[in-house]
Amino acid sequence: MNKKIVILSGPSCVGKGPLRAALRQYHPEIAFAEPINCHSRRPRLKKASGNLETHGIDYYFLPRAMFYQLDPQRFLTIEIRSEYQAVDLAQIENLLTQNNIILIEAYPSAAFKLKQWALEKWTPEKVKVVMVFLSPVPMEEATSEHKIYELMYAKLIRRGEDAPEKIAERARSAFQEIQHAHLYDHIIFNPIGEDDITGWGDPLSADAKNTLEQFIKILKND
Repeated sequence: MNKKIVILSGPSCVGKGPLRAALRQYHPEIAFAEPINCHSRRPRLKKASGNLETHGIDYYFLPRAMFYQLDPQRFLTIEIRSEYQAVDLAQIENLLTQNNIILIEAYPSAAFKLKQWALEKWTPEKVKVVMVFLSPVPMEEATSEHKIYELMYAKLIRRGEDAPEKIAERARSAFQEIQHAHLYDHIIFNPIGEDDITGWGDPLSADAKNTLEQFIKILKND
């Protein structure tokens, strides 16, 4: 089996985290590894579990000043809204030596830089890069910035993991993020976001199961 880097993007609260968790829980036969990114924000309280995000497991939570000191040859650092994220490229290389599939959650601006880095480092025959965008609406309905804002604002409010100003900021950026979707290899319409704990529960709702099945098809066949 050829090595594969799968980059997953989508607006905040669209369901990227629950999708990855469902993949691990319901399809352990699909082996994959995920790098741990660096983030400048503080750990969030996970509403589903009632626990704070864990340093070194969910992210490496670093002071903002440290992002200016990261080695640009090793870390891909980008500004996302009012925060910073960094992807450890050396970690990805190391994971690829032990795993056939690497799954990376990335903001669009980071996603395309990651793809460029991978294509410059490996031939497609050795490591294939697959980009997947998770959208909260069908693409033909992604035309109203106001409606997208209202949809994602409501989802983020229900999720209840961010401060009010962060919720507004994340909801405002959703429309622009969706505008990049057509540049991805695959677009999955996912109506059930991270705010719907029951839908991503056990058993999965019909919508969650459909999203998961589409993602599995991409992982297996692309």
